Amino acid sequence: LTFSSMDAWSIILFVLGYLFLALVALRLLASLYRIICVYFLCSRRDLHARAGASWAVITGATDGIGKAYAFELAEQKFDIFLVSRTASKLFETKKEILEKFPGVNVASYAFDFTAPTHDDYQPLLNELAKIEVGVLVNNVGMAIDCPEAMHEVEGGIAALARISTCNSLPVIILSSSVLEQMVKRKKGVIINIASAAALTEMAYWNVYSAGKRFMLHLSNILRQEYSPHGITVQCITPMGVSTKLKIVDTIAFFEPSATKFARSAPKTVGVIGETTGYFAHQIQAEMVGLMPTWLADKLMAIFNLKLRASIHAKRANKA
Repeated sequence: LTFSSMDAWSIILFVLGYLFLALVALRLLASLYRIICVYFLCSRRDLHARAGASWAVITGATDGIGKAYAFELAEQKFDIFLVSRTASKLFETKKEILEKFPGVNVASYAFDFTAPTHDDYQPLLNELAKIEVGVLVNNVGMAIDCPEAMHEVEGGIAALARISTCNSLPVIILSSSVLEQMVKRKKGVIINIASAAALTEMAYWNVYSAGKRFMLHLSNILRQEYSPHGITVQCITPMGVSTKLKIVDTIAFFEPSATKFARSAPKTVGVIGETTGYFAHQIQAEMVGLMPTWLADKLMAIFNLKLRASIHAKRANKA
C-alpha cells in the first residue's frame, strides 16, 4: 500500500490514526515515568540542601500522615515544630520524638485550624517568625464523615464552613508567612498534603474534594512563582492511607500505613512537583487518569453512592 494508491480521505485517516497511537504511547510513557522513574529509578534529592534551614514545621502533626512526616523528618535530623489542636497529644508526640531522636529539637504549638481570621493566626505566626523554617508540611485537613449531597452533609452549613476553612486557609496563611524568609535565603521546601479527591470532581464529597483541588491548584501556581527563587513546592495527593480519616477499606497493597507512606513520599521531593507519594497509589491515579473524564466522574459518583448506602446501613444496624 502506498500513498499514491490512496485517496485523500484515506491518507487523512491514516495520518490521524498514527497521531492517535502516538498520543496514546506518549501518555503511557508519561504514566510509566511517574510510577517507575519517580519511585524506583530517580535518586533521592538532598532535602537539607533544598531546605536551607534546620526547622521543619508540620501541621496536623499528632496523627496519621502528619505525625509520620514529623518522625521521618526528625530521623533526617531536622528540628521539628509540631502544630495541632490538642495540647495533650502534642505533648505525647513531642515526648515520643525526643525519646526516639534525642539529638533533635522539638517545639509545639496548639492551634485550631478551623479559626477563620488572620488575627487568630497571628500568635502562631509570631512563633514561626522566631525560627528559620526550612520545610513546611501543610498537612492539616478535615473530611466529611459520609459522602452526601452538599445540603445533606452532617452538621449542615456550620460543618461545611469548618471543613472548607481547615482545608484551604492554613495553606494560604502559613505558606505566605514562611515564603518571606525562604525567598530571602533562596531556599526552602513546602509540601502540601492534599488528597486523591483533588484529582477528580468527586460527587458527594463536594467541599472536601473542592478544597483539596484548591490546594493542588495553589501548589502548581506557587511552584511557578517561587521556583526561580530556589524554593521547592510539592503537592502530594495520596489515595487510601491507614489514618483516622480513612472511611473506605481497600486492599492492603494499596493502603500503606502512615509510617510506610511517610518513608516513601519525601523521597520524591525535588524529583516531581505533583505525585501521590506512594507507588501503588500512583498506579491507581494513572489508571484513573487514562479514563475519559466523564467516565471517571460517573464511576466515582456510583461508588460514592454505594459507600453512602453502606455507611447508613452500618449506622442503622449499630442503632
